[in-house]
Amino acid sequence: MFKEKFSLILSNLLQNKLFKNTWTIFQSFILRLVIQGFYFVILARTFAPEKYGAYVGIVAIVSIFIPFAGWGSGEVFIQNVARDRSLFREYFGATILKTLLFSSIFTALILIAYNFFSIPNISIYSVFFVTLANLTFLKFNDIARDAFMAVGLLNYTAKTIVLMSLNRFVAVLVFIAFFDQPSILTWCILYCVATFVSGAASIYLVIKLVGYPKFNLSRVKQELRLGFAFAVSVSAQNIYNDLDKSMLAKLSTLEATGIYGAAYHILNVALTPIQSVALASFRKFFQHGASGIKGSFELCKKLLPLSLAYSLLAVVGLVVLAPLLPIILGSQYQASARALIWLSPTIFLRTMHFFAADTLTGANYQSSRTTAQVLVAIINGLLNFWLIPKYGWLGAIWATIASEFLLMVFLWGFVYRYSKQSASNI
Repeated sequence: MFKEKFSLILSNLLQNKLFKNTWTIFQSFILRLVIQGFYFVILARTFAPEKYGAYVGIVAIVSIFIPFAGWGSGEVFIQNVARDRSLFREYFGATILKTLLFSSIFTALILIAYNFFSIPNISIYSVFFVTLANLTFLKFNDIARDAFMAVGLLNYTAKTIVLMSLNRFVAVLVFIAFFDQPSILTWCILYCVATFVSGAASIYLVIKLVGYPKFNLSRVKQELRLGFAFAVSVSAQNIYNDLDKSMLAKLSTLEATGIYGAAYHILNVALTPIQSVALASFRKFFQHGASGIKGSFELCKKLLPLSLAYSLLAVVGLVVLAPLLPIILGSQYQASARALIWLSPTIFLRTMHFFAADTLTGANYQSSRTTAQVLVAIINGLLNFWLIPKYGWLGAIWATIASEFLLMVFLWGFVYRYSKQSASNI
C-alpha cells in the first residue's frame, strides 16, 4: 500500500510543471556549482587568502551596483511578459537599451569613486575589468536568462546559467596554464573576456529561439520608477550580502576577507535548492499575484514547507561537514570551517524571507519589499562598521545573522498586513 501511494505521489510530482522547472534549474545550478567549485578552489589555492581576499573585495564592491546596470528592467520584463506574451519584443529591446545606458553611467561612477576610496593592493585597472564584466556583459547574460523566464522556457534559462560558469572555468584553466606569475589584474582581464563571450552567446540564443528585440526609445522612459524600485531592492540585497566582504577588506585584513569569503561561498552552495525553487516559481508569482496578494500567498504556502525542511537539513549538514573545508582548500583556510558553522543558520532565515519577498513582488507590493530591504541594508552597514574593527570576520557574521533575521520579520510583517487588508475587503 505504501509503495503504491509513494509511486502515485512521485508520478504526480514528475508531471507537475513547477517541479519540472525547479528540477531543470536545480540541475543547472548544481552543474554551475561543480564548475564554480573547481575554479573557486583553483583561485583560492593560487592566490592564498590575502590575494583571494583582494579579488573578493573587488567583486563585492561591483556587485552592489549590478542591479542598477539594468535599472531593474529585467524584473519589469518578466512581470509584463509573464502576463502578456505579445509584449516580448518591446520589453526585450527596452531592457537592452536600459542596460547599455545605465551600465555605462555606473561604470564611470565606480571608477571615479575608486580614485578617492581605493583598497590597498587593488589597482583601478582590475576594478575596471571586473566592473565592465559584471555591469555590462553579465547583465546581457541576465537579459537572456530573464527573456527565457518571461516566456516560460526555463530549460534555456538553465543553459544561460551554466554557460557563464563554463566560460569562466575555461578562463581559469587558461590563467593557470599560461601565466607563471598569476596576478589579480591578469585574472580580471580573463574574467571579463569570458563574461563577454557568455553574454553575447546568450543574447544570440534568445534572438534565434524567441525573437528579435524591438528598439523603442519611448519604452525606455516608461516604468523607470518601478524599475528603480526593483533595482534598489536587488541592490539592497547585494549590499547586505556583499558589503561585509568589502568592509572586511577595508576595515580588517585581506586574509580575514579570504577566510570569510571562502565560508560564504560554501553557504551559497548549500542554498542552491532554495534558489532553484525561487527562480523557477518567480514567473508564477506574477501570474498568481495579478489577482492580489491572496493569489501569490497561496503559491507561497505551497512552496514553503518543503523548502524550510530542506533548509534545516542543510544547516545540520554544514555544521557536520565544515571540518572538511581546510582539507579541500588548504590548511591556511582552517578558520573558514569555524566561520561556516557560524554562518549556517542564515540558510533557514533566507528561505523564510525569499518566499515572503516574492509573495509581495508578485502582488505588486514591490515598494514594501524594497523599503524592508533598504532598511536592513542600512542596519547591516552600521553593524559591520561597529563589529568588524573589533571582531573581524566573526563580527561580519554576527551582522549578517542579525540582518537576515530582521529582514525575515519585516517582510512577513508586510505579508501579514496586506493579507489582512485583502481579507477585510472581501
